[in-house]
Amino acid sequence: MTAPDKILHHGRIYTVDAHDSVAEAIAIRGDTIVAVGTSRDLLALAAPETRMIDLGGRAVVPGFVDGHPHMDGVGLRFLKPSFDGARSIDDVLAVIRAEVAKRKPGEWIICNPLASEPEVFAFPAALRDGRWPDRHDLDKAAPNNPVYIEPPMLIAPGVAIADSAAIRIAGITGNTETPAGIEIDKDDDGVPTGIFRDYNFPKLMPDTYGTIRGPRALFPMIPPMDQSDMNAAVETGMRTFNRAGVTAIYEGHGIPRPQQLAYADLWQRQQLTVRTYFVIAWPMPLFADPQRGQQFVDETALYAAGDGFGDDLLRFGGLGYSFDSATAIGACLMREPYIGARGHAWRGVQHTPDDKFLDALWRAARANLRVQVQCAGGGAIDKVLAMFETIDREIPIAGKRWVIEHCQFPSSANLEVCRRLGVVATTTVNFLWNYDSVYLKCFGEAMAGDAVPLRDWIDGGVMVSQSTDGRPYDPIFTFWESLARKGGVTGHVFGLPRQKITRNEALRLATYNAAYAAFWEHRIGSIEPGKLADLAILSDDIMTMDEDRIPEARVVATLLGGSVVHDTGLFDA
Repeated sequence: MTAPDKILHHGRIYTVDAHDSVAEAIAIRGDTIVAVGTSRDLLALAAPETRMIDLGGRAVVPGFVDGHPHMDGVGLRFLKPSFDGARSIDDVLAVIRAEVAKRKPGEWIICNPLASEPEVFAFPAALRDGRWPDRHDLDKAAPNNPVYIEPPMLIAPGVAIADSAAIRIAGITGNTETPAGIEIDKDDDGVPTGIFRDYNFPKLMPDTYGTIRGPRALFPMIPPMDQSDMNAAVETGMRTFNRAGVTAIYEGHGIPRPQQLAYADLWQRQQLTVRTYFVIAWPMPLFADPQRGQQFVDETALYAAGDGFGDDLLRFGGLGYSFDSATAIGACLMREPYIGARGHAWRGVQHTPDDKFLDALWRAARANLRVQVQCAGGGAIDKVLAMFETIDREIPIAGKRWVIEHCQFPSSANLEVCRRLGVVATTTVNFLWNYDSVYLKCFGEAMAGDAVPLRDWIDGGVMVSQSTDGRPYDPIFTFWESLARKGGVTGHVFGLPRQKITRNEALRLATYNAAYAAFWEHRIGSIEPGKLADLAILSDDIMTMDEDRIPEARVVATLLGGSVVHDTGLFDA
């Protein structure tokens, strides 16, 4: 055998092979793993030019594969002013003053939400002032710039805040009519305070760029992202994922054209360092326009049919749809009525009537386009899987890896349909951490305990993939949450011990299974000879350390196809 280029030795290598084998060393030649075994055996393969890296007992896992990451959104959050750690209105104003110093008078200042999940649920009480900042506060920091603080996308109500300049430009007064689900806060004289509440999903108030967008309410003049902004967001997210040990993503929620161009730009410049398989986003207006919908299907099928088109770095495949709304805001479609975010009983939101949704799926199936559907609540899962079964009677879908996403409340019957049709489930336990107070309020402790039922998915024989949904984006945190199932606001533990899974299972969900969703399981997802050398080298052994301390572990180095894309010094020694 030709000598390896690199040998990583004296480590603890969690292979995620069929037997969950643990090895000591890995030999790499080019971009491929050529041997896995003991340090003694593999060091014997070395030639004088072979680089040997002593792992010093560190744990190595396959590069993490995120089954639904929103990498562009993660990157975008790093590009806008943030209020992380703000504990007072003065802290908020200090961030804005620093931003004013970089801007010209009259230039818009668009900020991230004042807080993100789960901390946002403690606001505004978490501020020493005990209230939200208003336009008068923002005016002190930015007297010559319109300032707008976005609402968090998945909070109901999501609070947006604007200063006087922004309100004046928007022409908002105490008499301004608002779309359903938006409230303008007013003072005793009926004048807008600068605080706005948006109960909708998608948000109507402008917010961080997302896949599903509503019309921009009240502030349509806020400068939209251009292609250079999107390119910067995707590249920033990619570098962030490199540091987190993520080597591949399956972005099934659907990626619109601006993100597609950003990924393609990185790929063309040979700068793409996270393997990306993404599904093409189905535009919501096309449900009402079958002719345009068919044209979109025909165009997409030219490059995204079957298991997708592309290479080991970038692939396009299938169409992504959204059926119901977000559980995080108490708006998913459930089987029975529950108390939603606005305090009244309902069954949740269905974006599109059954007949129009089924028609769109038929068009995709006839074009051999793999289908991915976001369906969070139990009622949505029931309907979507029934549509899959209807199509399967004419066009068999077994082996085509159709996907349901989020899918927090499956029934035993749902599990059986997924197993029989080969449907892949991509979900995330991060919902339990971020939105525990919403789950408990809307669904009660018993039903919430069985939300995101990883144990049931695994025991039901379904290929289930873990993901982060970008909040938090750290896969080590999500690995821990898969075991702990703990709420970030209430501290409530959901569904244990019934939904308990093992560490080996949690690692497989975040590596091999997510690679399977992208048709990449023969190339990545485990550490085996012949596979690409995608690896994450860790500071601590997440497979043996105390469970409560797992979130403290960090990624020491990340390898993509044997090349170092993140290193804290291990490969510099």
